[in-house]
Amino acid sequence: MRRICLLAAFILILDCAHTPSSTLLAASAPSAQLISPWDAIPVSATSGPYDCAPPSLIAPDIMVTKGLNNNSLSPAVKEAAYPESSTALRDLTARTVAAADAFRDSGNRGAARCAITLLASAAADHAMAGYMASSDAAQEQSVALRSVAIAYLKVRGTGTASPDEEALIHAWFEDIAQQERAGIKDGPCPQGMCFAHGHHGIAAVLADAAVAIASNDQKLFAWSLSQYRDAVRQIDGHGMLPADTHGQYALKFNLLSAACLAQIAELGEVNGVDLYGYDKGRIGILIHTVSRGLIDPGPFLKATGSVQNIPSTIQPWEVIWASQYNRRFPDPVLAGLLQQAGPAGADMWGGEPL
Repeated sequence: MRRICLLAAFILILDCAHTPSSTLLAASAPSAQLISPWDAIPVSATSGPYDCAPPSLIAPDIMVTKGLNNNSLSPAVKEAAYPESSTALRDLTARTVAAADAFRDSGNRGAARCAITLLASAAADHAMAGYMASSDAAQEQSVALRSVAIAYLKVRGTGTASPDEEALIHAWFEDIAQQERAGIKDGPCPQGMCFAHGHHGIAAVLADAAVAIASNDQKLFAWSLSQYRDAVRQIDGHGMLPADTHGQYALKFNLLSAACLAQIAELGEVNGVDLYGYDKGRIGILIHTVSRGLIDPGPFLKATGSVQNIPSTIQPWEVIWASQYNRRFPDPVLAGLLQQAGPAGADMWGGEPL
């Protein structure tokens, strides 16, 4: 079993959530100029070739074929779908993230320029900012926006983008973010468990927080932080989010929410807002629960009555988001999971963390 190698470390951990230190920044409002964690880490620029193929065309409308067997879709929508939409979107994400990480690793200005070129081209095409054919399409849009917005934060300020390109990219980001916010507000609340309080809504909030920093949108950033606080308050006594705790994917859904909340907290901390300490460090309870759940998903089985559907081995996307959290709050279980997953990044989180 994937988790046996970590059980020894797990047994040594007290069965309680790790409470973040109160010594972190405790400001109640972000700084005047929003910054990202990468702004504080200078990179020595280098020259040299970087292979950057021409960007693929991505249409404004996303017609993802994955969900086209959904009977709720009209025949017209099904006929309009084309398979290259999701492929092109994932290609944009992978190439932008790879270029941004290459710049952070080597200082190659060609890599930074490649990331900007890809984003400016997509922005000019108004990519993925139109009609979403299904919930699958909306998910593709959300993951892509989150990933490329975080990647952009890694290369902004490198002098490789013109003012016009920056303005174009910012406007494109904001347009998609506004669409996502509308989706959160209009999302369902079955049995009082709102869409906004689960992984779908929280993932969109992470994207919005990154977009807000990219364009220095104070209002959007404040909204993102308020949504973070609302979500953290939903964490129950079992260390789970009720909106995510149902069916065979409860662990995965809670894990995705924890990953997004941890990254929002990082963006808040670097801007002088203590989000890790909010509500007595309640986010730590959720992170504690999902990290132990990757070793023993029993609590999620008990909570839902369903055997949890998770990969048979630890995947990078499951834990790489926790690397910065583990630096702040060292945890042998998280450290073991990170080591088992390996050093590879995950496009869905914008690539390699700090």
